[in-house]
Amino acid sequence: MESAPENGEWRPGRLTVVGMGLLGASLAEAARRRWPSLSVAAVSSPATLAKAREAGIADQGFAYADIDSAVADADLVVLCTPIDHIQGILEAWARKPPRCRPGCIFTDVGSTKAGICALGRKAFPPGSDGVFIGSHPMAGSEKTGMEARDPLLFQNASWVICPPESKGGSAAGEAAVAAATTEESQATDRLQGFAQALGARATRMGAELHDRVAAHVSHLPQLLSTALASYVGGRRAVVENCLQIAGGGFRDMTRLAASSFPVWEPILQSNREAVREVLAGFREHLESLEQSLAKDLGAEFFRDGNRLRAQLSTSGKGFALPPAEILVDLEDRPGALAEAFGALAAEGINVLDAEILKVREGEGGTMMMGFHGPGDARAALECLAGAGYKARTR
Repeated sequence: MESAPENGEWRPGRLTVVGMGLLGASLAEAARRRWPSLSVAAVSSPATLAKAREAGIADQGFAYADIDSAVADADLVVLCTPIDHIQGILEAWARKPPRCRPGCIFTDVGSTKAGICALGRKAFPPGSDGVFIGSHPMAGSEKTGMEARDPLLFQNASWVICPPESKGGSAAGEAAVAAATTEESQATDRLQGFAQALGARATRMGAELHDRVAAHVSHLPQLLSTALASYVGGRRAVVENCLQIAGGGFRDMTRLAASSFPVWEPILQSNREAVREVLAGFREHLESLEQSLAKDLGAEFFRDGNRLRAQLSTSGKGFALPPAEILVDLEDRPGALAEAFGALAAEGINVLDAEILKVREGEGGTMMMGFHGPGDARAALECLAGAGYKARTR
């Protein structure tokens, strides 16, 4: 395997992606764009493999039955199938490990980590040729399939890496444990360098902590969005009028309700207890809000919510970006948004994040743009002012 360059970036000579859905195909295409000479092997269905080769994002294709052959010469193997399939692959490898190159890194993109990391450790225990490091890129879409792939999917996304927990051993095995720990540490560094090379913001977190956090910031939002859409959709007497006057807030809140249950079923199954716990806590919180409405119309909840939302723009941890932000007023006319981004692009100013905050049909709206630092934000303000846009610091 190639050593990590001084800048922290590490690239595999051969990448194997198992599962060429949204995340797998996006990862393969992003890696191929980053390193055009990278050899990419894909494991998927015959029809999907044909599309992957036609799109130029895979050099070789293997059926799932031939997965062991697909990983034999890889430097990095990424399992991008649904969680229950990832678990099944690791269970099979725990019974009969695949032949692989010494130091090959095995990882996954599963939305829950504790169970997967335990299986990965069982399949590739210390001293094995392969090293399993669980990971979870916090990127995705309500859309699925290879056709929905996006090579920019991981840029500015948080990519959680879960290093193996150190395990003690007998005095006679201390040297072997130390060597294995060094191998795992190097593999973790290399995987982090790979994620960062694709534009992600890598962060390390224990597997169990990851699952508790994910239950709050990923699984709960999905269930609340689904519940809201289900609730309103079930009110037949008002649903038609609701949809006629629904604004951006309702659209934003129900975007995740378009997600597929077959995709989410194994996620919720694998993190069932943490999800049940967070739902119970949220139920109590909602009851407190109901009581607060009778007292002060929920003023304290608004304050707490405002404070947390503001932190999403200032925290350098987790999924929140840490950019300098400006607000741009946009007219309601064709091309207004494209012209604003075009003016910034012409000056070489990179927009790290963008969010439409208000949309008023016939009256325009407000967009938040995030930049790397205050210098870029000031340059953007000057650029947009010169292009005729009203913009201000957030």
